[in-house]
Amino acid sequence: MRAFAGLIDSMVRRGPRPGTVEAYGVALACVLAATLLRLLIDMVSPGAVPFVTFFPALLIATLVGGAAAGIVTTLLGAVLSWWLFIEPRFTWVLADKNHVVSVLLYLFAGGLIVWAANQYRLVVARIDEEEKYRRIVVDELSHRVKNKLATIYAILRHELREQPDIWDSVSGRLQALSTADDLLNRGENGGVSLQQILTTEMAPFGDGRIGVDGPEVDLFGKLPTVVALIIHELATNAAKYGALSRAGGHVSAAVRQAGDTIEIVWRERGGPAVATPSRRSFGSKLIERSLDSFGGSARLEFNPDGVVCRIVLPGTHASVREGGAAPAALRSWGQ
Repeated sequence: MRAFAGLIDSMVRRGPRPGTVEAYGVALACVLAATLLRLLIDMVSPGAVPFVTFFPALLIATLVGGAAAGIVTTLLGAVLSWWLFIEPRFTWVLADKNHVVSVLLYLFAGGLIVWAANQYRLVVARIDEEEKYRRIVVDELSHRVKNKLATIYAILRHELREQPDIWDSVSGRLQALSTADDLLNRGENGGVSLQQILTTEMAPFGDGRIGVDGPEVDLFGKLPTVVALIIHELATNAAKYGALSRAGGHVSAAVRQAGDTIEIVWRERGGPAVATPSRRSFGSKLIERSLDSFGGSARLEFNPDGVVCRIVLPGTHASVREGGAAPAALRSWGQ
């Protein structure tokens, strides 16, 4: 069923422009195919419904070639069925009112199908237009952010030229932030490694303080962006209030496959004592609600010895890479 839906979507998006010669050519091809198929059916069952093969033909013609192609297919289907398959054949006479009603019902149903299919075409075209506009805006914003980050990088390099140790630390963090953005932009239409997201998001927080265990996992669609937001929020909170706010603190991320899902357990150790907050902050709500629309979940546990976050990713948007193993530790730049 999914393959059929994908085929229809491909026909709508890649079909000829409505009103062109190619679109009408699609209509004629659909009529010809429907007529030949109906002739074959006539050999087995001469009394079959005259218009039975023309309904899918006019649907396909409309989806591929537009409303005009669908209307042409509908009218030609009515004429050919009347001439070839309604008794008495090869005349323009309708023997009784049942045949008249049949032709009128076919035209009515065909008109509804053409209208609905054309509305679908218009919706898809509008979505494609919005998607192109969104992509342009995202690319422009990404370009501007990169330019601003480059400006900040140049200013800090100039101001910290007398303090190379501080500059090495700051420059590493800026590079990590830039790399994380590039990673998400590159992976929007393909798979992104979960371990790459963990690496780029956690790199600014120190060498050897972040460990990951488990198989390599690829994330697809919009899920990598959401997971990156969650990991970034967890890492930021850990750096401000949790394990990464102290020199001896560390974080582990255990990844495993559980049936049709991928589970990630984020666990902090060695930080300040943790108490359950009296109210949920925006960051906590972001973590716990971001995966709802994907059919996944994230649950925060405020244990006294460290925060634990249990993340469940749906198998429809994530898969374990064959033969892949995650690195033993995540390492950062410039630290």
